[in-house]
Amino acid sequence: MTENTLDPDKARPILMEILSSTFADMAFIDVEPSRPAGEEGASAQGGFVPPIRAAIDVLRPISCRLEIECPVELKQRIDETLFQGESEGGQEDSLLEILNVAAGVFLTAYFGAGADIKLELPQYLYFSDGSEGEILAEARGDAEGLALRAVLRSIRYRY
Repeated sequence: MTENTLDPDKARPILMEILSSTFADMAFIDVEPSRPAGEEGASAQGGFVPPIRAAIDVLRPISCRLEIECPVELKQRIDETLFQGESEGGQEDSLLEILNVAAGVFLTAYFGAGADIKLELPQYLYFSDGSEGEILAEARGDAEGLALRAVLRSIRYRY
């Protein structure tokens, strides 16, 4: 099955489910749905700490981008869980690996098990302001007290 657009009403609950299942399975972190509650990214000291944003571009079966946004504290928890104090590198890739798995699970759930899926490599969006492409669907979660957000954006690629 191939479609040219995503149905936000169908995509939103799937996004929330993949946040919940992927974080539980890979990082042992429970994620519950949440509603936007003001400014996210405020640290315990009261200052603003920009969230970490990671994205993976989907080339097939539809052209779009899946992003995960979370505070630094959540990324550190993921690193601690997955690497248990090891400092052998690799921690940089922990959120990217979760994003990669989440993208595959989302696309399979949305388009079906036989979908022809093609993904780019996941990457951190260090200097991005989040204005690339229109938001197609969004899910916000509470990851054991820390904000978590997944966004599907309409981005067209030429290939």
